[in-house]
Amino acid sequence: MINRKLFLCIFIILLALTSDALGRDGAPGGKWWHDSSILKKLNLTEKESQKIDALFVESMRRMIDLKSAVEKERFELRNLLENKTGNDSAVKEQFKNLEKARSAIAFERLQFLMMVREILGIKRFRELSSSSESSGKDRRRNNPLY
Repeated sequence: MINRKLFLCIFIILLALTSDALGRDGAPGGKWWHDSSILKKLNLTEKESQKIDALFVESMRRMIDLKSAVEKERFELRNLLENKTGNDSAVKEQFKNLEKARSAIAFERLQFLMMVREILGIKRFRELSSSSESSGKDRRRNNPLY
């Protein structure tokens, strides 16, 4: 009975954290550097756009591997939680492994943003960030579940 409750609690926590770990990070979604309004606003050159494209491709390749690692660690945790013998120390250690894998995704996102900042320069990066924040507020205002 306790194992079931523990599994349910951890499962709910994992579900809640997954959307934050794999979702929003303060940057505009999609390939924003191809959006004509953003191109115009930031005065983004073709060369800069190509650099960001190349950076995006490399980052996405790493993200695919990192997301796969998260799924593997999540599976291992689920497997331990469903085990009838219920080794609490193994469950805790596996949860730490899962959090490390999630942290690696967040770090990859940060690295991508830092490289974009390097390409754009601080002034245009701030413009991008402020337009991203305002569009995020609009989405949250129009959709309370966001």
